[in-house]
Parts: sequence; structure tokens; C-alpha cells
Amino acid sequence: MRRLTPEAVRFLAGPAARAELAALAGEPLYPLAALAALRKRWGEGEAAWLYDQAVLRRRARGKFPEADALLFEAEALEQASAWPVARWRAEQVFGPYERVADLGAGIGGDALALAAAGKRVLAVERDPVRAAILEHNVAALGLAGRVEVVRGDLRGIALDVEAAFADPARRREGRRSVRLQAMDPSFAELAGLAGRVPAVAVKLAPALDKAELPPEAGLGFVSLDGELKEALAGLGELAWAEPWAAVLPAGARLHGPEADPLPTGEPLRYLYEPDPAVIRAGLVRRLGRELEAAQLDPEVAYLTAEVLRSTPLARAWEVLEHGPFRQKTVAAWLAAHGAGGVEVKRRRSPVEPAVLEKKLRAALVSGGPVLTLFLTRIAGRPWAVLGRRP
Repeated sequence: MRRLTPEAVRFLAGPAARAELAALAGEPLYPLAALAALRKRWGEGEAAWLYDQAVLRRRARGKFPEADALLFEAEALEQASAWPVARWRAEQVFGPYERVADLGAGIGGDALALAAAGKRVLAVERDPVRAAILEHNVAALGLAGRVEVVRGDLRGIALDVEAAFADPARRREGRRSVRLQAMDPSFAELAGLAGRVPAVAVKLAPALDKAELPPEAGLGFVSLDGELKEALAGLGELAWAEPWAAVLPAGARLHGPEADPLPTGEPLRYLYEPDPAVIRAGLVRRLGRELEAAQLDPEVAYLTAEVLRSTPLARAWEVLEHGPFRQKTVAAWLAAHGAGGVEVKRRRSPVEPAVLEKKLRAALVSGGPVLTLFLTRIAGRPWAVLGRRP
């Protein structure tokens, strides 16, 4: 994509470019044809900027409401929170606070969500291109009265707010990093804000090393549609005493401390796979207590129970077959149940799901149901469980 400049943002925010982008929104975007048509009406640079924005708007539709009214920058869009996550955080984490700072606001995803939730927002962004896009996006959604955009570095800005949110950059030289001190600003710098602002929350990569967090920080994890989206560290008034998991879009929340060990053993009538936020927060046993479930193995995040209890915190399968893992045995199970497809999941198994799925195709029949095969270990033995969604 062509590098954006503040001049490019001014061009894209103008009425003529907005009209062109609106026309592109409903058309197929074949790169050569679209760029050729744009070059007939615009210069080389303008055509590239318009085409790139049309592409980015389509990518953004799953993350931003009214994406076709907004402007984007590729890397900032990739890092931006999905709208349901940003809105949930604005309402549930920052609910008690009226004035909130968004530090490193980027193109505005979190600032827009905070403003939409009724907060007064101080949006701080040091990159001039992203700051210009942020100003445009705030105005495009009619939120200029609630959002003050400040161009500069958070280190030198007075923060007259009740709470602050930070989503630090996690790329260096084009590579992602989950190390807390490799972020920009580093976590240590952001933790220092707790002395200036009563409540601070920092968005982190879900794969962070929990041992890197200082003991005074709280920690939670957020998933959306079964995909782990972010870790959230809390400081000051947001230094949660117990780890927690939030599962969206249901809005269900589970918090610790982790429960005592569960009974363990072979699968019962139903198998539960906890949501990844629950697993990452270390709350599998606590969820097991709520579901009155056992655990297949103390080291495996699968739960099992005789009675099915509906919960957004886990997905459930009815157990059809189970036993020590052997490929021939599994193939026989699939044939006996008339399976038309098989999805292989694994925990603590060395078997590659994609490889096994190919090997099992001969056991499948046309038109049959898609069943799920779980590969795991029970008491140190390789084990297989065949299930179907109830």
C-alpha cells in the first residue's frame, strides 16, 4: 500500500474523495481495473490512496461500525480492537469513570467506543498521520464534542482524567513481540501512570508471559466468538484482585481465584471445551465447579459431566465413543456413526489434526453429519473422544 501522509489524509477527507470512495463501496475491487479507472480521474498518488482506502474499509467492516464513513491506516487497523470488544471494555471496565484518556489512540477504535459509551475522551496520538485520521473519524461519527484529540507523546501531556487506557505498539522492525518491555511505551512506563491517574488499563497480547507482570497488576482475558482477542492488565483502582475471563458477545464473565482440583477420569456423557479466555485466565477448574463437572486429566483443559448445563463459557459435545487412541479404531467409529466429515481437536497430543483428517477421509460417507474427534491424554495415555454437538 502507498504510504499515507498528512496531505493524503486531507485529500481523502475532502468531499470529492469521499464521493469517490462512496462509489467504490458497492463495486468489485479488481486491482488493475480499479486502479486504471481511478488514474483516469486522479493523479497516480491520489488513485493509489483511494484504492487502498476502499480495500481497508472492506477489511474494517468487521471491526468498526460505519466503516465506510471512516479512514484507515493498514497497521493501525490490524492492531485496532474489534468494536464489540472496545465497546464492552468502555462499558464494563471504564463504566464508573466519566473522563478517560486513550493513550496511543491510533485511528480511534477505542476512543470512538469510549465516546459512544458516553465518556469524555482525551485521545492522545503522536503519529501525525494517525492523529489526522483520528480527527476525521471522530468528526465522521459526530463525536467531536466528546473527544479531544491531542497530537503528542503521552509522556509530556497533563492527564486531567479519572482513568486511562493504553494499547501500546507491539511491533519492532516489522516483528510482533509479546514482551512487556519491548512494547512502545514499555509496560514499566505505563505502570508509572498509576501515580498520575487513579485507574489504568493496558491492552496486552494474549500470549504474554504472566510472570513479567508486576504483582500489583490485575489481569483478565477477553474472547470474541470463541477467539481469544486480548489480555487486559489493570493498575491502580483497576488492579483486580482475582484473574477473570470475559466471553463476548454473550458478555459472560468468570473470575477466580482458581478452584481446588476437580475429580478426574474418563469421559462421561458430555464433554466441555472451555472458552479460550477461561483457559488463559487459569479458571478451568472454577468453571468445572460451576458446571459440576470432572476433568479428563489434571493437565488437560477438557471437562466432562453426566448432565448438560448451558453456558457461554464453554462449548459442549455429546460423547459418542471414547477409548485409547488408535487410528483404525477411530475410523471404525466414524463409519459406525455415518460421519460425513470430521473435525480434529487436540490437547497434549502430538498428532497433527490436518494430517489425521486426511487419513480418515476414507471412513466418511456423503451427506453424513460432521463429528468432532478430540485427541488428548488421560492418566498419561493417548486418548480419543468422538463427539457431536447436542
